[in-house]
Amino acid sequence: MKKIFLSLLVLLFLCACDQQFNKDGWLKEPEKRNDMVYNLINKYELVGMTEEEIIRLLGKPEQKIDKPNIQYVYYLGTAGLMGVSVSLLRLQFDQNGKLDSHEIDYS
Repeated sequence: MKKIFLSLLVLLFLCACDQQFNKDGWLKEPEKRNDMVYNLINKYELVGMTEEEIIRLLGKPEQKIDKPNIQYVYYLGTAGLMGVSVSLLRLQFDQNGKLDSHEIDYS
């Protein structure tokens, strides 16, 4: 019985942490982006998108780094058991302005 309860608890936690990406929620509730980011990455083929397409999908980034290549940084909210670390989505563009790579940074 205890194993079933723990399994259900873990399943509920995983479901709660992987919410469906939606643009309105992303734009209006930045603190909840951490819950949507994995669905975003799995739902959309981000690599190859242009800067304009990314902005249309995610809005303007909180930070734009221009050198050596363009990088957009989106705030995802806090992470960790006590919410002590900040998580960021970093999008790295190539020299043609197309998304080359993305990573989630837990600082």
